[in-house]
Amino acid sequence: MRSAILLAFVALYGCATAPGYRSSSVRPPQAFRETTGDPQPATTSPEGPHPLAPAPVGRGGTKDEPPVSSDYWDQLRDTTLSRLVGEVLRGNLDVRSARARVSAARSDRVRSVLDLTPSATLAVGYSRQRLSSASFPGSFGAFPDQNVWDAGVNTSWDLDVFGGIRHTVQARGALADVAQEDLRDVQVSLTAEVARAYFELRGAQEQLLVAQRNAENQRRTFDLTKERLDAGRGSAFDTERAQAQLSSTLASIPAREAQVAAAQYRIGTLVGRSPTEVARELEQTAALPQLPEVTSIGTPDAVVRYRPDVAAAERFAAAQGALVGAAKASYLPRLSIGGTAGYAAPEFSSVGNQGTLRYAVGPVITWPGLNLGRVKAEVDAAEAREEAARAQYSRVVLSAMEDMETSLARYRAGRLQVERLQDASAASERAAELARMRFREGVTDFLQVLDAERTQLEAQDRLAQGRIDAATAYAALYKATGGR
Repeated sequence: MRSAILLAFVALYGCATAPGYRSSSVRPPQAFRETTGDPQPATTSPEGPHPLAPAPVGRGGTKDEPPVSSDYWDQLRDTTLSRLVGEVLRGNLDVRSARARVSAARSDRVRSVLDLTPSATLAVGYSRQRLSSASFPGSFGAFPDQNVWDAGVNTSWDLDVFGGIRHTVQARGALADVAQEDLRDVQVSLTAEVARAYFELRGAQEQLLVAQRNAENQRRTFDLTKERLDAGRGSAFDTERAQAQLSSTLASIPAREAQVAAAQYRIGTLVGRSPTEVARELEQTAALPQLPEVTSIGTPDAVVRYRPDVAAAERFAAAQGALVGAAKASYLPRLSIGGTAGYAAPEFSSVGNQGTLRYAVGPVITWPGLNLGRVKAEVDAAEAREEAARAQYSRVVLSAMEDMETSLARYRAGRLQVERLQDASAASERAAELARMRFREGVTDFLQVLDAERTQLEAQDRLAQGRIDAATAYAALYKATGGR
């Protein structure tokens, strides 16, 4: 009989064994295609030779503040942008909320750690009671009413022989890491967002200047046609066409001004200050910064592991694995030591006197032998949640690699597009000047002037938009690398 019981507990212990760590089934490529030109497609396998290792926790920052590098923005040599990035990390309301969640998760872990230590509570009470005489054989009649004053300490200590509490502590620790990575994710996302808004502001200011400069050129052209008309050498048709083109350009200016204001207000909200106050600070026009060429950003494995969304997904999967171990520990007996000590007396003034001392201490073993079906259901649910977390982790890894390649491709294309648009803008400006000069000399008709000025406006506006696109692609690349 004892052998059978021993074998049963050995079998239960095997069922209660916690699962080992399992990394993502996604294998990252050896290098990014968009930086080397050598495509290395990612594949999935149950056990690849180069699985994505768990993300390191605590990357050199303080305990309360995960590190978010500013070098990425400092190399642009734009002091206003660097200042705004710092303000976002300090004052954004979403960042403050994420910090509070980190503190809460860490407190939950501390509470779980304290479950490994003895607990004690103080209790003081009063009751009035009457004992039943039937409970005492040989007694007759009714017992008198009694006052009971009681004061003491109740203690308990779960010895955690089979690691249920320890697995819970591991899970809480992993969830605290998730909260910390979520904080870093918020910081990285908002940093990229404020940079994007800043680039859109500078780009909208440039587009506004383009419209104003072209309107001034078109105004001079309109004045020229009017002078020729007044001198009898021009036509009303040319004057009206010049007026129409000038009015069309002037009509685009209010929309550009609204874009500038919207970007200013957006930045104010992101940095956690009054939008109108920030708008006044950003009224001074400035050019978009020169963007650097990206030749190498590190190995895909290192870049992907550093991303906060990947790190958070890995830590969450680890937490679910630890909770599986905690659930499996319920298959086995639970050993705890309980105790109580204090005083009980019929009068309050007698509490603490000789003869009023009471105490009880001893071990308690509990085992859900008749509830193993419920335990199995809890274990099955925990394992299913772990499997879902593992699948989510692999999905996040794949999405991260897609995001990286896409961001690199868009940034490379954006820089190349700006180079081409610069050539087109310069050529259209020279063509417009030549058309105006030829028209003044009577060599060509006014239609070529209108066409050249319209082409110049379009080319310069497209160049400004191309610079915005390239700059926002740079911000997206920062987010894709996880703020490296």
